[in-house]
Amino acid sequence: MADKKLVSQNSITYLFLKSKDVQKENGLSSITLFARLAREITRFKGREKETQVETLWVQIDDVDMEEATEKVKAMPNCLEKYEISEKVFRHLLQLSQHCPDELYGITPVI
Repeated sequence: MADKKLVSQNSITYLFLKSKDVQKENGLSSITLFARLAREITRFKGREKETQVETLWVQIDDVDMEEATEKVKAMPNCLEKYEISEKVFRHLLQLSQHCPDELYGITPVI
């Protein structure tokens, strides 16, 4: 009788996360912007599941309301998470190196 060996399987999910939040403190308003590019690697060994998240790029900015652009002010307060293709992920990673602030306003095509 042949031995059955458990085969290890991996899956990779590419993630783009972004958020905007407005805070008021001591009569002053500010905007916090956050964007992150990460990949989630899930390994299956038989019935066991192990997940590891690798962040490849992240940026957080706090902007005084008076200094924020109209584009940033018009963005809705949100917390958004997108599962994207590897190709879109690579393009966003390139964009993050050249004009990272643009990632706050992007909605990727899924």
